[in-house]
Amino acid sequence: MVAATTDAARHLSFYHTASAVTATAAPGIGALVVIVVIIVVLAALGSAARSMAALLSELLRAATAVTSVLLTAVFAIFLGIAFLVH
Repeated sequence: MVAATTDAARHLSFYHTASAVTATAAPGIGALVVIVVIIVVLAALGSAARSMAALLSELLRAATAVTSVLLTAVFAIFLGIAFLVH
């Protein structure tokens, strides 16, 4: 990932046109901006992945609780029917 980012930055810095470079901007500033944007996007994706993992964990915990309640209710109904039949 780092090698690909470095290669992309090098590629962008080689094809910088003379008209795009101003007197105040350094020639490699575009590549630096691209690298910073890539790092920020990757950090945001990592944060989103952690949030999704926490959400999925809570969802599984709630599903387990609901399943437990339903299983207990079915067992109680089964016992009630068994007592009524005999």
